[in-house]
Amino acid sequence: MQSITLKNPQEAYRRQNVLTASPVELIVMLYDGLRKNIILGERAIKKRDMESAHNHLLKAQNIVSELMNCLDLSFEISEELMRIYDFLFRGLVESNIKKDADKLSDYLEVVDELRGAWIEVSTMQKSGVAMEPELGQA
Repeated sequence: MQSITLKNPQEAYRRQNVLTASPVELIVMLYDGLRKNIILGERAIKKRDMESAHNHLLKAQNIVSELMNCLDLSFEISEELMRIYDFLFRGLVESNIKKDADKLSDYLEVVDELRGAWIEVSTMQKSGVAMEPELGQA
């Protein structure tokens, strides 16, 4: 482990953040990665770097899949999130197949709105504010 730390301190820092994060903070990290890959995929399409676009949009699809897998569908809000994630996943797949960046900014807006809600949940948790039970579920 020490050799990894010395060779790549950024990766060690990132790994430590993941290991010490709360479940809600992990969800926010997933949204951060999703945002990053949508933005990079969009840039790559505009530069006509289709291999890079494919790789970034595939990573974005994988993150949405992970968000879908995290849901506890016994809560009503989770069913709504599943519909949103399904919409995002299908849109990212279509954008990747067609190498079309037109709708990626729309998907990014959805991601930003969801990310903002999870940041609010995280802030409420840290401050000890009582929440609705289903909002705390991932």
